Amino acid sequence: MRQRIYLDHAATTPMLPSVVEAMRPWVELSFGNPSSLYAEGREAREAVDSARQTLAQALGCEFGEVIFTSSGTEAVNLAILGVALGNLDPQRTRVLFSAAEHHCVLHTRPILKRLGYKVEFVRVDKRARTDLDRLDQMLGPDVLLVSAMSANNELGTLNEVSAIGDAARKVGSLFFCDRVQKSEKVGIEDLACFAAHKLNGPKGAGALFIRAGTKMKPIIAGGGQEREMRAGTENVAAIVGFAEAVSQHVRLKVEFEAAKLAAKTAFVSKLNELAIPGLSFTVEPLSNNILSGHVHLRIAGRSAETMLIKLDRAGVSASSGAACSSGSIEPSHVLLAAGYSEAEAREGLRFTFGITNTPDEGVRAAQLIANAC
Repeated sequence: MRQRIYLDHAATTPMLPSVVEAMRPWVELSFGNPSSLYAEGREAREAVDSARQTLAQALGCEFGEVIFTSSGTEAVNLAILGVALGNLDPQRTRVLFSAAEHHCVLHTRPILKRLGYKVEFVRVDKRARTDLDRLDQMLGPDVLLVSAMSANNELGTLNEVSAIGDAARKVGSLFFCDRVQKSEKVGIEDLACFAAHKLNGPKGAGALFIRAGTKMKPIIAGGGQEREMRAGTENVAAIVGFAEAVSQHVRLKVEFEAAKLAAKTAFVSKLNELAIPGLSFTVEPLSNNILSGHVHLRIAGRSAETMLIKLDRAGVSASSGAACSSGSIEPSHVLLAAGYSEAEAREGLRFTFGITNTPDEGVRAAQLIANAC
C-alpha cells in the first residue's frame, strides 16, 4: 500500500526528529514552572531564556523584543489589539488591513470597532499583493497601524514588505507583518509574528517581535510572565522545540529550500505534461515572487471541495486555503479580494511542499490530480 502524500505544509508541518529530542526532557522529566524561584523553576527559566536568545539571533533583534505566545493567532491578536489598547494619540483612529490577510487578522475588526477604531481594507492585485499606490492614498496622520503579511498563505505570493513599512513610517503609523509563512529576519516592521508548527516545530508555540519602545497593552490578564505582555505559564517544552526548529532552519536553509523546490518543480512539470483540461495556475508557480513550496491552481468547473475529497481518497492531502464552515468550504476571501468571481473562488486548490517531500511524490500527486478530474 502506497504511503499518503502530504502536500499541506502551509497548514502545519511534521516535527523534525531533533525537535522531538530537544523537547523530550521537558515532557518526560523536567516540569518546573519558569516563574518559580527554586531549582526546578530556575532550570525551566533558563531553557525559556535560551530559546528566546535563539529566536532573537535568528530574527536579528534584541533578546527583550521576543515574546512567546501559544500560537501565531495569539501573537496576531496581541500585536493588533495590544497596540490599539496602548494607543495614547486620540487622533490615530484608523487601522489599515491588506484585504488578503489571514482570518486571524481580519477577524479582529469587530473588536477594534468596539474600541472606537475604523478598520479599512487596502485592495490587492490579482496575485493578492498589497496595492502600494492605494496604500499611499489611504495613509495619513490618523492611521495607527498598517497590517500586511510577508507572504500570502493561500497563493504564496510575496508582498513588498519594505515598501509597505516605508510608507507607514512616513506618516508615523506602526507596521505589523504576519511572517508565519515566511519566517526571516525582521526589518522595517514594528511588530511581526511567527509560529513554530510552520517550521517543523510543535503546535502550541508562537512568538511576537515587538520593537523596543512600541506602546502596547497586554490582552491576557494574569501574572507578569513574558515581560508583563502575555500572562500565563510558559509552555517550556514547546518553546524549546520552537528554538530547535528555528536553529535547524537557519543552519539548513539552503538545503531545505532546495528540497521543497525540487519536489514542487517535479509536480509542476508533470502537471504541464498532463495538460489537464481547465487547469490554470493562479500564480506562476516557478517564479521568484512566490514561496518555494507553494502551488495554487484552479480547475475550471470543478469545486475545490469535490476535488479535495477525491484527492484525500486517492491518498493526497491538500487544501483550498479557504475557510471551512459547517463542513463546507467557503469561497476563498483571498481570491475574492484579488478580483475573482465567487464561482472561481470556490475552485482554488493549494498544494504546499515541505522539506520531507520528494520529486517522486510530486510526480505521483500530479498524476492523481489528473485521475481525479
